[in-house]
Amino acid sequence: GDAKLIAAFQGLAKAQRNFNKTTQRVTRDTGILGNTFSVIRSKILLFNFAIGVLGVRALADFSRQAAKVQSMSRAFDTLSGGVDKGSAALGKLRRATDGTMDDFSLFQQANNAMILGVTKNSSEMAEMFDVAQRLGRALGRDTASSVESLITGIGRQSRLMLDNIGIIVKADEAYEEYAKKLNTTADKLTDAQKKQAFFEATMESARQKVASLGVETLSSVDSFDRFIAASKNTAVALGDVLLPSITSVLDGIVDLSDELRGVFRLARDGRKDFNLFNTEIETFSAGIDGLSVKE
Repeated sequence: GDAKLIAAFQGLAKAQRNFNKTTQRVTRDTGILGNTFSVIRSKILLFNFAIGVLGVRALADFSRQAAKVQSMSRAFDTLSGGVDKGSAALGKLRRATDGTMDDFSLFQQANNAMILGVTKNSSEMAEMFDVAQRLGRALGRDTASSVESLITGIGRQSRLMLDNIGIIVKADEAYEEYAKKLNTTADKLTDAQKKQAFFEATMESARQKVASLGVETLSSVDSFDRFIAASKNTAVALGDVLLPSITSVLDGIVDLSDELRGVFRLARDGRKDFNLFNTEIETFSAGIDGLSVKE
């Protein structure tokens, strides 16, 4: 409950303070090598204990995911023309997919669509997400993979990707049909015109297939997808709150490692008996391995 979460935060903060003290001690007491390593070893053991008991690694995973979402969100805002426009566009995509895609997947596929140049505005993108979801549902596919198939299929003119959601488009026929609209021939189309021709043919085919499915009705599978998407978004929201603390701890570990390299060099240059030193090195390395956040 809340008490456990508060306790976890308090434990994380305490561990961070201990590591900061350790870093300062390493910088100040490099001449007392043995004592320094003893302090480091004790702090590592305490911090590993906190990780095992409080589940900080799981929280760190949430924070890492939140960092990715933040980065993708900034790219989305830039590509879609600013934060205000980006927020409005994201809302359209959430509604278009009925909440069955988590924000990470929405940002990922929206950015993919804009980078590949397959959409000109958020309304067009929302329609693409909507028809992809409905076609994918009919074939037992989840929304995220269906949207990816449509966007990548159009962007790369991949018949295999479009076939995943039941769309069959022949590029040559699409070029010829589009050329007729322009009163020209297919061989005279530019690359941009060919991409537009393929897009229009794909969306026309998708609209026809969606129309044949009738009125959209959310299924029990959609309910599960919405639950999963909401859970992922909640985890990211928690990670967003934890992110400053987690990054502070990680930065502290990096700083500690940087300081210790200087200690190691002093020991290498000034000590002849390396047996004890090597033992301490191995202990420290094992501790650092324990602190690493696993992928």
